[in-house]
Amino acid sequence: MTEELAALGERLQREHGMLWLHRLKGDPYAALLCDVDDDPAPMRERIRAAGPLWRSGTGVWVTADPRTAATLFAHPDIGHLTAPPEELLGPGEETVTPVRVEKGLGPLCARLLDAAGPEFDLVTEVAEPLAAAALAEACAIPERERGRFAEALAACGVLQDATVAPQRLAVTRRLRTGLDALRSLLDGVPPGAPGPLALAVAARTGADLVARAVLRARFPLSAREAGRAAEEALRAEPPGRIAPLVARTETEVAGARIAGGDRLAVLLGGGAAEATAPAHRTLAPFHRALAETALTALADRRARVRPTAPVVRRARAPLTRGPARAPVVVTSVTATGPRGSGSTTTTTAGRRTDATTSPTVPPEATPSPRAAAAALGARRGEAR
Repeated sequence: MTEELAALGERLQREHGMLWLHRLKGDPYAALLCDVDDDPAPMRERIRAAGPLWRSGTGVWVTADPRTAATLFAHPDIGHLTAPPEELLGPGEETVTPVRVEKGLGPLCARLLDAAGPEFDLVTEVAEPLAAAALAEACAIPERERGRFAEALAACGVLQDATVAPQRLAVTRRLRTGLDALRSLLDGVPPGAPGPLALAVAARTGADLVARAVLRARFPLSAREAGRAAEEALRAEPPGRIAPLVARTETEVAGARIAGGDRLAVLLGGGAAEATAPAHRTLAPFHRALAETALTALADRRARVRPTAPVVRRARAPLTRGPARAPVVVTSVTATGPRGSGSTTTTTAGRRTDATTSPTVPPEATPSPRAAAAALGARRGEAR
């Protein structure tokens, strides 16, 4: 290990240790960043009760007050942090730009569902490959490079959470390698294509929304209901729970004098536009299109999706709080009648079998799409 890597590892460990120290001292923001509570609501309430803007023991100014948040978002001397402090992004890479929504996502999602069979991991076998393939189309990535592209996106999945919480050394190294790979793959792409930051954010929060939308939907859905269900999922839960900011110069907000360079954190509630970080507002049309595509594909099959095990969240992910694994089983409704009635049959490779009980029939041997295989091989192992 080089001296640079050793120093980076020591710093990450020290910062993570300091978070836990402040958590033990009763600091609610530090406790939120430690991300060990299944329900963060009590900590968020303590943060809200501490005042409109107060300084955590971590050194970050924190608010959960909507009026103060609006002031900070509109303040000309306060900017949004988009990456960890390791200077991972180069000049011109700090801005999140919109991602074009490509046609043909429906057939792609149908192929992913066919390949997955009746029982699969919603995150790794559908949501993440769907997001990666959609972004590959938007960037005109050659087919031969799409596996590498999916792997790079998987490695960059921690970028947003690393902005507010130190990650493990191995994860941070993969993040750096993933960003370099994205830069290499984007060399020569058409003008206006999204950059590494936009891709990293779009892939992670897009896949998260697909999984959440499917898990919270009331099945069976009609194709007409899919769009509304996707919109409700986007509104119900913000893509990011924390908006990290930085003061460019000394300024005063809510009676607090903030020095230039100080970091701030806005706790976000509902997914309404005014309560969403700018990067996520920019990418909302892409995220919505992904979720609607997945829900429509399931609606076309008259499918009913049921979890087979508890959802496992990603570790050290206080900003995104997204799922790492979500095992589900998909059955198709074959009889018409009131909502929720009718018999079900196991779906295998997009077709019905004769099974009418719990779906245990293995899927047919259908080759997985390349992006799906790449995403499955690029699991980060950072789940709790």
